[in-house]
Amino acid sequence: MDAGDRPTPPDDLDEDLRAFLAALGDEDGETIRSVAAYVDDLASWAERRDEHESESDAERPDDADSPADVPVPSGVPDTATVSVEEVAGTTYYYYQWREGDEIRSKTVTR
Repeated sequence: MDAGDRPTPPDDLDEDLRAFLAALGDEDGETIRSVAAYVDDLASWAERRDEHESESDAERPDDADSPADVPVPSGVPDTATVSVEEVAGTTYYYYQWREGDEIRSKTVTR
């Protein structure tokens, strides 16, 4: 067989991956098939992971405010740590921060 018959890596891959695949072409058929089986398993795993992440994202309500989306109440520094808890349908934002040696906190219901 001449070099013109050899398959080439897809153009849309980054340069390092294309170089790896080109070098893989120098291996024997058994090694390439082993790598292909691994890559197929890896692709299946990545698809399951992506589906799981999509399901996790779908479970979160779109209208739920993340702590970063909620304005900091007056008297609370921007550096405060925010914890969000929902109890009986009411959302509570707990702000905590340090002032010298003391820990301060404020709870806001939204």
